[in-house]
Order: sequence, then C-alpha cells, then structure tokens
Amino acid sequence: MPMIAEGLYLFGVCWLLAQLEIQIEGGHGWAEKLPTWRMDDAWILRLHNGRPLTGYHFYFITFLLSIFHLPILFTGFSLPVEVRILSYFFLTAVFWDFQWFVWNPAWGVRRFRGEPVWWFPKKILGFPLEYFTGIAASLLIPVIFWPEFVARWCALFLILLTASAASVAAAEWIGWRPKGRSAI
Repeated sequence: MPMIAEGLYLFGVCWLLAQLEIQIEGGHGWAEKLPTWRMDDAWILRLHNGRPLTGYHFYFITFLLSIFHLPILFTGFSLPVEVRILSYFFLTAVFWDFQWFVWNPAWGVRRFRGEPVWWFPKKILGFPLEYFTGIAASLLIPVIFWPEFVARWCALFLILLTASAASVAAAEWIGWRPKGRSAI
C-alpha cells in the first residue's frame, strides 16, 4: 500500500475510534460516568499515572489489539509484521485519543490545551505525557527489532501529524462546538 494511503487509512481508523468513544463516553473521559468496574489500587494508580484501570478500557484495548493482530492469521507470525502491528497500535492510541478531544463537543482543542484533564495529570508542551510515551514506544519497537522500518515510521508519523492538524483546522473551521451545546 502506498505510504500516503496507509497513513490516511490509519488516521481514518483513529478518527473512527475517537467518534466511537465520543458516542460511548460523551464528555466524560476515562469512562468516568460509565457503569464499568474500576481497579484503583495504589500500584495500579502509580502504573497508570493516577488513572484507575477500567473494565471498559481493558476490554476495548484487548479487542483492538486482537483486531490489529488479525493479519497474522493470514500471513503467519513474523517479527516484521509484529513490529508493525505494535508500532501502529501505539501510534493509533495517541492520535485516536487526541481526535477524541478535537471532535468531542464537550472539549475541543482550546479546552484540551487550556484546562487540566484529570486523567492526564502530567503534560509536556501542553500535551499529555502519555502521548510522548506512546510515540516513543511506537518508535522504539522498530528501532530495536526492525531498524529498516524506522524511515517508514517517520513518514507515517508525519502523515498522521499532518492529518491531525488538518482535522483540528476542519473542526475549528466548521465550528464544531456551537454555543449552548451541552456535554453529554
């Protein structure tokens, strides 16, 4: 698949996942108002940067990882395929989460950048620490296990970054957050 098509496809997946989560969670991130189990033992909160582990996130992430691994059923296991799957998964998690804020009527980029987000208590340059660790994990996997993929990863990252910036501009241009629209 040509690189641009691959990047735009992956961004489309991110956008659709964000839309799905917006419909499920509304304006209340990290499953705050969902009827799901929560594990908030001290060690989990330390491991999760102050967030509880929720049943919603556990099963959603497990489901996505299983879908991402579907190609292995057709190609068989290979290190390059696994590297690509895991690298793409971590990139997807970052960009899909950001799109949740961009297109969520209760949030938007201005609120995301300007207000504290309880489930992202630590920010760097206005972005959650988890975005940086997700991007680092996505890059380190190929650096360690398949260095030939790194140049492709860089191109893919730039495509996702560009598509994300265009998405922010589109949300702002169409005035996605009309006044008076309530948070779900």
